[in-house]
Amino acid sequence: MLHRLRRKLSAWTPEHKRVVVDFPDPAELRRRSAAASQPMGLIAAFYTRDSVYEAEKDRFLRSAELLGLPTDIVAIESTGSWVRNAAMKPGILADLRRKHRGPLLYVDVDAVFHRNPWPELHTLDCDIAAYYEPEGHLLSGTLLINDTPAAAALLDAWAGACAADPQAWDQVVLERLVAQDAARAHPRYRLTRLPVAFCWIFDKTNNEPCAAVHIEHLQASREARQRKRLFGRPGKAVRRRRERAMAIERVLFGPAPKHRSGPPQPAASSDAMARRPSAHATPCCSATWAGENPGP
Repeated sequence: MLHRLRRKLSAWTPEHKRVVVDFPDPAELRRRSAAASQPMGLIAAFYTRDSVYEAEKDRFLRSAELLGLPTDIVAIESTGSWVRNAAMKPGILADLRRKHRGPLLYVDVDAVFHRNPWPELHTLDCDIAAYYEPEGHLLSGTLLINDTPAAAALLDAWAGACAADPQAWDQVVLERLVAQDAARAHPRYRLTRLPVAFCWIFDKTNNEPCAAVHIEHLQASREARQRKRLFGRPGKAVRRRRERAMAIERVLFGPAPKHRSGPPQPAASSDAMARRPSAHATPCCSATWAGENPGP
């Protein structure tokens, strides 16, 4: 009886626990960085200022830094809506595609890196690569965008479609554009489907089998979309996300300072994260403020 009650109250079912993968410690991440000999492209991301996503970037950048992955992260002002903020993604990516040469890998800023993704990504001959979940839907949390005219054209078309309907979910719009193009007699865009290793949702119980995770997504959108509940208690999906994020932070940054009083803050709102020394200062990482001159 007590066991059943604990299971009912716990955010983690046995099914959820089975899909959780070990996160490598900093020494192992550095070892994996040193073992990579292939040239690397650029990791692209963005976040909204003064939002849950601003706190996420430290975790993202720390894991990228330890693996030696070059990054360019753009900060934007919030539109006041999670969906409308997400609809700005293709426009940001179109700008970054024009700014940088070579392959880009877009990754949502609430993700962390387990491994250098470039050795496998460099083998893909395509304009764009995306992961499709078992239900058949495209997920835009990880996107390989190669340096091709067709990739640039797709980003512009995606940005235009999202601007025309900012209430539409960006990844639904992209999925529709790609499907419409594939149905043409002569498709313009060459799409490759990424393995789940590049878009691993940490607690998704129907993830396909995966030998080695490269990129783990921590689903910060749950914070933005959660409904008000009795006594303000967060739902189980949000609790799982917070617990997983904090566990990874302990690996990346060490335990929380002992002098901090009160209960530990969830990753989505942690003041300690906001005050942590920024990973932007590392040679392999850079940040661009929206509206700034991005340079040559």
